[in-house]
This record gives sequence, structure tokens and C-alpha cells, in this order.
Amino acid sequence: MAKLLVVDDNESICQLIHDFFGDLKGHTVFAATKPADAPDLVREHDPDLALLDIMMPGIHGIDLLKQLREIKPDLKAIMITAVDDEDIAREAMDRGAVDYVTKPLDLNYLDTQVTFQLMS
Repeated sequence: MAKLLVVDDNESICQLIHDFFGDLKGHTVFAATKPADAPDLVREHDPDLALLDIMMPGIHGIDLLKQLREIKPDLKAIMITAVDDEDIAREAMDRGAVDYVTKPLDLNYLDTQVTFQLMS
């Protein structure tokens, strides 16, 4: 099974993703509600895929993606946001994100995308 990192300042989103992908799907999920914790989690656990919120206090998710890819250049990331904005989506993809999903999360869609990314 894969190792997933989720970074979202909303603890309930972290828990939802942990419960779904960890408990239900059998992946190992590392979660951080503080973006500043994410670099250490990447160094320590070497995740296969990151699920990153875009709008967080202190740092924009796209900037966090850039930081994390400096640590692990091949890190795949799916960006998560409550704001459906084509410019932000395009910027996220330009910076290396493999997908962009909006809240509320469609777990079936997210599962499909995570599975696809883990297999590619």
C-alpha cells in the first residue's frame, strides 16, 4: 500500500482523508494541520503522494508544493481547495500538481485520482 501525506488546516478534512484512505483503503496516511510540519513529514516518511490544501494560514498551498518538491522532486501532489478558480488550478498544475479538486470532496473521484497517480 502507499504512503499519503495530507496537509490541510481543517482538522476534519485531515480526519476524513485519513479515515477513507487509511482505514478503508489500507494506505498509510500522515496528516498535518500545520503546513510548517509538512517538510519534516516528507523527509521522515517519504510519501508517494501529497494531498495539499491551497488556502492555509501562513503559506499558500502552491508555495508549500514548491517547498516539498525541493525535498522530494518526484513528489506527486493533488491540490485541494474550497475555491474553484481556473487561474489557481492552472498555476498549481504549472508548479507540478497532478490534479486539482474542490471541496466538498467527492471521495470516489479522489480515490480514482489517487489510484491513478499511484499506478503511474
